[in-house]
Amino acid sequence: MLITNVRIVSNDTEIGVLENGAIYTNDGEIVEIGPTEVLERRYSNVKDIIYGKGMTVLPGLVNAYVNMESVIFPKFGVEEKFGIPADDLYKRIHESLQSIFNEEMFFTITEKIAHDSLKQGITTVAGSIERYLHKIEVSKTIESVVNAVPFRFVVGESLKTPEDLQRLIKSGERPLYIPLNSITSFDDDSLRTLKEFSDSINAFVVILLSDESKEEKEAFLKYGMSNLERLRHLSLLGDHEIIVNAQHFTETDLDIMASTDTMAVYSPRQMMIQSKGLPDIDGMMGRGVNVSIGTGDMPDLSMLGEAQVAFLLRKMVKGTTDFGAVYQIKKMLLENNYHFAGKLLDKSVGKISSGYVADFAVYDYDGPIGEEKKPTLRNLLFEFLRDARVRFAVVDGKIAYDSEKDNALDLEERIKEIRHKVLSKV
Repeated sequence: MLITNVRIVSNDTEIGVLENGAIYTNDGEIVEIGPTEVLERRYSNVKDIIYGKGMTVLPGLVNAYVNMESVIFPKFGVEEKFGIPADDLYKRIHESLQSIFNEEMFFTITEKIAHDSLKQGITTVAGSIERYLHKIEVSKTIESVVNAVPFRFVVGESLKTPEDLQRLIKSGERPLYIPLNSITSFDDDSLRTLKEFSDSINAFVVILLSDESKEEKEAFLKYGMSNLERLRHLSLLGDHEIIVNAQHFTETDLDIMASTDTMAVYSPRQMMIQSKGLPDIDGMMGRGVNVSIGTGDMPDLSMLGEAQVAFLLRKMVKGTTDFGAVYQIKKMLLENNYHFAGKLLDKSVGKISSGYVADFAVYDYDGPIGEEKKPTLRNLLFEFLRDARVRFAVVDGKIAYDSEKDNALDLEERIKEIRHKVLSKV
């Protein structure tokens, strides 16, 4: 494939922003980028050509954590329609969904996430689903979606009890991503079993701190130490572990994360809407912790929107009027998220440069983006986010999304049907 006459925001400090550039890909990899006139001559025999007409190209964005069910039932705003307390409503929804859940439904949910992500310029998603593993084959269903729509998924079924873990081990599934939803529900022997199992299949353990304050109290009552101290004691922290949405880290916890190379994911809009305290981003990043951004329970899956909120929250908390915080957000959205995805996928992602996987989005945008080799995230978070629309999304060197051929009516109808079935039982 050859993409010509585009402005390339490479995310590579040596290349910077390349005006009137071109990209040549082959076998799912970026082979060369350079001036359009040069690559047009060099690859004149290529038949698969996208004429960019001055549009802007960014590397495919990475969503470091999403709750898969949020595209069906977002956790915010639904309760107002029913007059039922949120906790009660979502308990009923999950019970109903679990009773009728099947592979066809999971296929539709996964297809919806792939479609909506590509529409936002996202090419990689890491996520979790609730406890349906005994009813579906997760990896097989995701593979079916990826065969139909090129996309990069890393998905696991969340474990809430030791019984869930035993069911996972016996299922024959070998997920790359194992979300752990309730640390204090697992005794030391169960956590050791999880560690042995995850090591045996080279999986990442994702620690979801959904009710962190309650779990911390239980941890001290049961074990006399914080959750992170306990996990370190059991050797369940390291470069294959990820903490999602913790906000009450102590200095000791931050040091534990840094010393064990444990990654972290932050979902700003979810934490803001739930009125949770903001995590010590500066403390983590100052110690060298990889802090990435995910959309969590937000159904629109906008990573640039997530980064914008993170930036505004940082400005508010720090009480500053300058844009110094933007560089921390740039690191979280681009450098850290791509590092996170590179570890999960064991692939070179996140740059438009020779040797990297051909994952990128072509945006119908020719407004301000930055100067010379220093594109500013400020433009991405404001002008770009407001005005840019994805024209094409390319994954593994294949066109995965074309806005002019986007006909998601059938997909939306299938999503509505799932909602109707669940709510009729609720």
